[in-house]
Amino acid sequence: MSGTSCDGLDIALIEIEHSGRETEFVFLGGRRYAYKGKQKSALLHFMQNTNVSAKDFSQLNFYLSEIWAEMIKQFLSEMRLTADQIDLIGSHGQTIWHQPEPEEFIDLPTRSTLQLGDPSVLAQLCAIPVVGDFRTADMALGGQGAPLIPYFDWVYFSRFKKNILTVNLGGIANVTFISGDGAFNKLIAFDCGPANMLMDQAMAELFGKAYDKNGQTARQGRFSEALFRFLIDKDSFARQKPPKSTGREFYGSGFFNPLIRFARNRNLAKADIVTTLSRYTAFTVYENYRQFIFPQYAVQEVAVGGGGAHNGFIMETLQDYFKDVPVQKVGRLGLNEDFKEAIGFALLANESWHGHFSNVPQITGAGRPAVLGKICLV
Repeated sequence: MSGTSCDGLDIALIEIEHSGRETEFVFLGGRRYAYKGKQKSALLHFMQNTNVSAKDFSQLNFYLSEIWAEMIKQFLSEMRLTADQIDLIGSHGQTIWHQPEPEEFIDLPTRSTLQLGDPSVLAQLCAIPVVGDFRTADMALGGQGAPLIPYFDWVYFSRFKKNILTVNLGGIANVTFISGDGAFNKLIAFDCGPANMLMDQAMAELFGKAYDKNGQTARQGRFSEALFRFLIDKDSFARQKPPKSTGREFYGSGFFNPLIRFARNRNLAKADIVTTLSRYTAFTVYENYRQFIFPQYAVQEVAVGGGGAHNGFIMETLQDYFKDVPVQKVGRLGLNEDFKEAIGFALLANESWHGHFSNVPQITGAGRPAVLGKICLV
């Protein structure tokens, strides 16, 4: 898994029994391989700069597969495994463009998504079959192509027999509601708004740091009501009704630069900006739950995964919003919070391998269930 934050590649190793609702798996290990500074800068440039040539896209498509193949080989070496001991790789790819709503293109309203890091190249370089390009089938059927992890959330969290809200705090914040009876047709999921994306941009711009470790900077600042109101007014996505998904196309520099100008024009302290952005992340999660889930279902537990789960300030702020509902890391429920998405796409790859549907049409808006991804053999 390589997400919107462009920090690096998460690799999870799991062993699966069965598939579908009865899937059981064991997490055997995981590693994150950080991108070099030049690599991360290049990825962010591709996402934010429309002046990129077809040659550049083609080169990046192969380049990513090549560096990921080396990371996978390093991972296997560290785990003391060989390629012939691995049955299958599930590769999400690197999202360069995600446009879930159709726009007029040439002479046809068109929606599209593009994940680079070609799975066929990766399969040949690793000598392991790869399932990749998961989002396109759902979008071809009129869906948003996201979120896709809710299928995994349903498989894993149904066992606890309680109303659970899972929250993933990656670059974007997204939620999945799983009902206590485990009913597939009661699944609700969508992207809420920004998570680490805005905070990481702020930390880089204001402090020259990659991220706010454990929310330490946020704790030092004061909350700005003026900036908070600016964010609420500007953020049309957070108010949008599901189905909905987003990424750097919305919360990239076009969103970030005006908010920084607003903050500087009011002479806000740098830490105050990070404090307010951090609280805003928790606010959008809670408000989206309150508006689009709570009217029908009340949750009994909130389980948080992704890099933001290690931000103590955000976790405490989420607990403040959810009051008496316990907010905890997914690790408390037996799932490694750092590798939840990587584990999820491994499971989705297994479903594709067996020809099973794994999108959730009532969540993505697709016209029907679909087998996701392209299977690339060696």
